[in-house]
Amino acid sequence: MRWSRSKTKDLFRKTIGFFACMSPIFFMGFEAGLAEEVKKVKINCDSPVFREKEQCKEENRWQEIIDSETGLKVIEFDKDIDWKKKNVKLPWSKITKYKSLLTGSYELTIFDRDYKADFSNGAVRSLNTRWTVNELNGYLFTNGGCGFWVCTYEGPGWHEFQQVEIFSGERNFKLFGSNGKFSLPYGFINYIKESKEGTTIRLKISGLPNGQSSRGFGDVFIPIGEETVKSLQLLFKKGAKNFNKPTFNISRQNVSKSKLDVEDIASITLPSVVMIKGESGLGSGFFVDDKGLILTNRHVVAGDDKEHIITGDDGIIDKAKVIYIDRQLDFALLQSQSLDVTKPLPLCFADYPRPGQNVVALGSPLGLAGTVTRGIVSAVRQPSSQLEDVVPTFVTLVQTDAAISGGNSGGPLVNSSGEVVGVNTWSIHGRDGRAQNLNFAISIVDILKALEVKAPSKISSVNRCGNLQPTIGNFLLLTFAGVILLLLTVVLDCKGKKIDLFKGFDYAQTEFKRWLLKKLIPYIEETKKEEKGEKK
Repeated sequence: MRWSRSKTKDLFRKTIGFFACMSPIFFMGFEAGLAEEVKKVKINCDSPVFREKEQCKEENRWQEIIDSETGLKVIEFDKDIDWKKKNVKLPWSKITKYKSLLTGSYELTIFDRDYKADFSNGAVRSLNTRWTVNELNGYLFTNGGCGFWVCTYEGPGWHEFQQVEIFSGERNFKLFGSNGKFSLPYGFINYIKESKEGTTIRLKISGLPNGQSSRGFGDVFIPIGEETVKSLQLLFKKGAKNFNKPTFNISRQNVSKSKLDVEDIASITLPSVVMIKGESGLGSGFFVDDKGLILTNRHVVAGDDKEHIITGDDGIIDKAKVIYIDRQLDFALLQSQSLDVTKPLPLCFADYPRPGQNVVALGSPLGLAGTVTRGIVSAVRQPSSQLEDVVPTFVTLVQTDAAISGGNSGGPLVNSSGEVVGVNTWSIHGRDGRAQNLNFAISIVDILKALEVKAPSKISSVNRCGNLQPTIGNFLLLTFAGVILLLLTVVLDCKGKKIDLFKGFDYAQTEFKRWLLKKLIPYIEETKKEEKGEKK
């Protein structure tokens, strides 16, 4: 059957006629929509008449108020609502007082997104970020939809950022973290604080699903909005809380002269290690004095929670409050609220560890409390251009192959005598996870210097770390004092009970031998270990 020219003309006339008939309806709908928009603009939301209207509720929802602590203009937003939820409306690019109505805790936050919907198939890709003065959270949201030509039926998907690098001007900053949560480098915060108007920020996200990549995964570059950058400049200048530097004393502790087994180190150290839980996550920490003072990482307590719950290996459970944060060296101090007496770990305050030394990392990776891993000191890295723009900066780092995972942050890295040489901080996994066993701890020496803690007065018979070690002189002095004390006790006891003094001395001799054996056994064992070490 051949298509005639007359039929073509007829079809063309019908098509024109159809659009001609529908055009009034279309324009009526357009005008009605325009009129509706005009009506919306004319509504006075300050009027009691319109205040409860849906449009006015939406408009008043984002009204700015002045934050009393910082003086910044902020928008209040309920922290108890999951910001990753599909249909949550967020105040993009504005400084938000992200407040929990349940606990009253809050943090100043900025939300940003790079949203794209494919014209042809309607597929949605939205890269969403949440910024605070301490960290960056980010995820990719994907969803299906209908475009001009076809529809896609992909369900909603959330993909946490795995690796993030920030580019601004000629600078780039590597971020370290996991599960979409990354600690912001002090260098980046300082750079943005001092930056001028017109500064741009781009993020390089690695390991995300990428439709343009043949492998399905690749690098994605996203620009951060101009208004968001301006808000970040204000937030970093005024939004960080200031803390008064606390004062506390450290003392020399008795430590083993010989190298301890990992099992012995764990049994000595774990009672002083705690798991720290807050609304924003969890990590580890350890006691540094006998009054409940806990040392941990800044990013463990970065959520500005009012209180944290601490739990220990020996049944300790208590609330703790943040009393100090050092953003430059990435550490924090918490004070337990009701623990009267705590056992502090011995600190290696006098010297840095040496490459090749055995070390043990303790903490709560992924919430698994009391986890112990071992390794060696791979390197001790002094502050240098090598580590510029890396988290953290301006600090000596102890590199180790002892496993450090999420949740281990803030736990102690101890040497073979059980002395703390560093605070477990972060790991580098490399591109596509190809790097292994690149873990870092902040040097305890640098932390104590930053806190201006005074070292104990110099004495003899101390090890490289500055702690006490048992010597034969100490042992003889202790033995002599024990003999005198025992004899006095026996004499007084005999007089009180009217017992023959010679029988009393026989009893004293027996008891002294038992006491002496108890004291000698540890020294004999240590001597044997040292002899075995020399033979090896």
